[in-house]
Amino acid sequence: MRFFFLLLSLGTFGADQDLDGVPDELEQRLLERFVPRFYTAVDDCDVAPAEFERGRTAPVAKKKNGTIYGQVFAVSGGLEVHYYHLWSADCGKIRHPLDAEHVSGFLSEEKGEWRARYWYAAAHENTVCDRGSAARAGLLYAEWRGPEVWISRGKHASFLSEAACRTGCGSDRCDRSKRLAVSQLINLGEVENRLNGSDWVLSTAWNLSEKMGSDFPPALRAALDGSKRIIAANPATPGVQPVIAAGNTTIDSLALANTKTEGALSKAHKTAKSWLQKHLR
Repeated sequence: MRFFFLLLSLGTFGADQDLDGVPDELEQRLLERFVPRFYTAVDDCDVAPAEFERGRTAPVAKKKNGTIYGQVFAVSGGLEVHYYHLWSADCGKIRHPLDAEHVSGFLSEEKGEWRARYWYAAAHENTVCDRGSAARAGLLYAEWRGPEVWISRGKHASFLSEAACRTGCGSDRCDRSKRLAVSQLINLGEVENRLNGSDWVLSTAWNLSEKMGSDFPPALRAALDGSKRIIAANPATPGVQPVIAAGNTTIDSLALANTKTEGALSKAHKTAKSWLQKHLR
């Protein structure tokens, strides 16, 4: 019932071209207010997040100019605001074209004002090297604005602290970074009702559309409410990441398992299992 009244109140603000119950004007205002302060490598091989050509069904990078794409949608208890830094290439040990990464926040309305409660940063999402992390907004001093986010060199994984970038099995590095000058903030709309010529959201060339759902299930929100630190949002099998890191096996050698498809996940786990069996006999 509370969710129904939230949508009802939001509907009084104006046009809603993506038909998600949140007025376009409010979406843009929130996107601009909570945009993270991104830090990228000064020598990243792909330079900066790209702007993609409008109206195409396949993603074609137009300029590497620091464009950030956004999305706002209603969930039970509030709104989620997503920020996508999209790259023309992943420059890991096994380079491949296109790289869709993101950061998201959970907002709640208090006395007529929107305030961030939690933040999430995706890193090697849904692989055995998943380093996705989340924290209460207050811990990050990011209740009324966006958090600081570090993007790893070449791999473009997102981290809520520079120190977190150096852990795990993804061979991520966030040293020698500079603050990204965001050139523009473009609303993607929804998967089924896209805005601003972003039909390339649906392309199978990357897994962008799969990242456009909620990042804050009830279990994670409950864990964050009781936590005073940044926590793992998607804990991997205990012991797997440290062993892979110790053996110098990176996310790149795990068959490019950077998508949510069943095939990619299965291949990644089989590769990790084979490595573990070989080295732990």
